[in-house]
Amino acid sequence: MVILASSICTKTGKALASRQFVEMPRTRIEGLLASFPKLMVPGQQHTTVETDTIRYLYQPIGEEMYAVLITTRQNNIVQDMDTLHLMARAVSDICDVTDQQDVVLRGFDIILAFDEIITQGYRDNVDLAKLRMITEMESQEEKIQEIIENNKQREAKQELKRQAKMFDQQRREAAKRGMGESSMGGMGSSGSILGGGRMGGSYEPLLSREPEPVRSFASASPTRSNTPSISANARGMRLGRKPKGADAMGAMQNEIDLTQSLMDNMSIVGSTAAPAASAASRATPTMPPMDMKGVHVQIEEHIVAVVNRDGGLEQMEVKGDLSLVISDPAYANVQVGVVTNNKHNAQVKTHPKVDKRRFNTDAVIALKDAASSFPLSQPIGVLKWRIVSTNEDDIPLTINCWPSLSATGTVDVNIEYELTHPKLELNGVVISIPLPPGAQPTVSDVDGVYEVDRAHSTLEWQIPTIDASNSNGSLDFSVPGTDAGLFFPVVVSFACEKPYYDIDVSGITGADNEAVDFSQNIALIPDQYAVI
Repeated sequence: MVILASSICTKTGKALASRQFVEMPRTRIEGLLASFPKLMVPGQQHTTVETDTIRYLYQPIGEEMYAVLITTRQNNIVQDMDTLHLMARAVSDICDVTDQQDVVLRGFDIILAFDEIITQGYRDNVDLAKLRMITEMESQEEKIQEIIENNKQREAKQELKRQAKMFDQQRREAAKRGMGESSMGGMGSSGSILGGGRMGGSYEPLLSREPEPVRSFASASPTRSNTPSISANARGMRLGRKPKGADAMGAMQNEIDLTQSLMDNMSIVGSTAAPAASAASRATPTMPPMDMKGVHVQIEEHIVAVVNRDGGLEQMEVKGDLSLVISDPAYANVQVGVVTNNKHNAQVKTHPKVDKRRFNTDAVIALKDAASSFPLSQPIGVLKWRIVSTNEDDIPLTINCWPSLSATGTVDVNIEYELTHPKLELNGVVISIPLPPGAQPTVSDVDGVYEVDRAHSTLEWQIPTIDASNSNGSLDFSVPGTDAGLFFPVVVSFACEKPYYDIDVSGITGADNEAVDFSQNIALIPDQYAVI
């Protein structure tokens, strides 16, 4: 026969947590538990009471609660008593049995434990140690999803930083242009005053373009004070008048402030972030501010590589794009020469307004319409590529994790890395290995340094640089335990300033075919890099 229900109730029969294993309405189980205290005989030493069809097996937990097992009278009472004792011990492990509110709050965990003990009304072959291991197990899929989400947050932060840098560059360029026009405007106004001409005509253009008009007018005010006469219909400066350009500059400043506040709010707190997030944050380098020139080239790639613990490649994908940021109007119609070596069989696409035929024949990125121009002061993606591979040799950095059980009750773990693409240089590499909760690893050999993250139960293996001169290394440690599968997934994070796809900018020329000086930055970002 089957077990009907397992419950935690008060001494008055109020259900705090209950799991039914047969079809039974809520009113029925509430009625059974409400009648249970009335069947108990004061001073009775037995822990079972019966009706004509139902048997209650109960055990006190705490001072005000009972663990109750509801079965039929035909059930094996010895086996049911053993099940009841395991239930009571499991509840004591999960919550504080002296606090009814804690039992209610942890009710979902209690019901999950009941499901592991009893399946469809029949007792499973589990003990308390196995039950603890099952309830404490972590989902690899959940960890991978957390890694993906954390990488998306980091990517959003980088995008916000890039936008803030671009706005700052625009403001500096506008300030430079405004200062130049200010000095010219001051000279022009003096000439107009001395000649008795129109003063308003020389000032009006400055009002629409200059970020700080008051400064330029102040420089010209002494000249105006010495002027003997001014035309009656001339328009001069009005104090308190809002310049035409002030609205645009104010909106730009508000957008920069909003971007900065978003960057501050998106900062990840180490005590609540996932293990992969802490590793990724340590791996993110602090890049020095780049002096963006009139033409700036940005190459950014995102790599996803998932390898199983046997070495087979589950997934590998690289997505990249080449963007232009043009801040100087003189270079609004440039031509970008690139050098590529498509040995990875990448799928390459150009922007619809880019001359695709010329790119395929001459490897030059240029607009189809020679009379048109690129938008100014904003990133424009002109080239994209995508690489998908099922070949293990295409992985830039291979990780081999070998956990093995020893006769002394410990797990010996050996982890090796190897750089298979010598042209890459990986900086701030962090390899995060999960550990059993509360375990203290004993490290016998390490290339680099390591750190134990007790908050997330991980061992963070840190290698400052992996390149052709330091293409391989290993880490050996041992941990008390009996499960070799607890050391996965192994998560890798790094920073790289060289692209996976073989592409480089050979040169940039303007409309007059003269070479243009440009700035460039490259980033290879691991969105997901793990051994599962």
